[in-house]
Amino acid sequence: MSESPSNGLARDAMSSELQESESLRRHIVDLVARYFEAVDAKDVEATLACFNDDAVLIVQTDHRRYEGKSAIREVFVGLYEDTDEMTHRIVNWVIDPAANACATEQIYRGKLKDGSLYDMHNCNFFEFRGGKFQRVTIFLSGASPLRS
Repeated sequence: MSESPSNGLARDAMSSELQESESLRRHIVDLVARYFEAVDAKDVEATLACFNDDAVLIVQTDHRRYEGKSAIREVFVGLYEDTDEMTHRIVNWVIDPAANACATEQIYRGKLKDGSLYDMHNCNFFEFRGGKFQRVTIFLSGASPLRS
């Protein structure tokens, strides 16, 4: 039995959509991984390269909202100045390419210069526009190491 031309076109369109979805999924994973690597390396420029100029960073558990790259820069500069070392280990991902969104669950361990130690289980929610972060919402399981 031969395939009708319309069935072949539908299959090709579905295959193309799946390829686009998988490509977007890979981009999301790569960007989020680069972001956490930059944060752990305390690299301000690499961290900010993940954000759109008009992005929003929300630390929901602190009821803090930072709008635009300049405000976001201040948050990370303060964190990096206050921190001796930190690591983020992603333990779970939920990725929705159709919604340009991703959620991560991660273990954060950090040591501040004042000797404070952090061992937290956190979640981040990422929304993307144009291949970068448009909105990042952070839920922390303990006191925030971020300056207000």
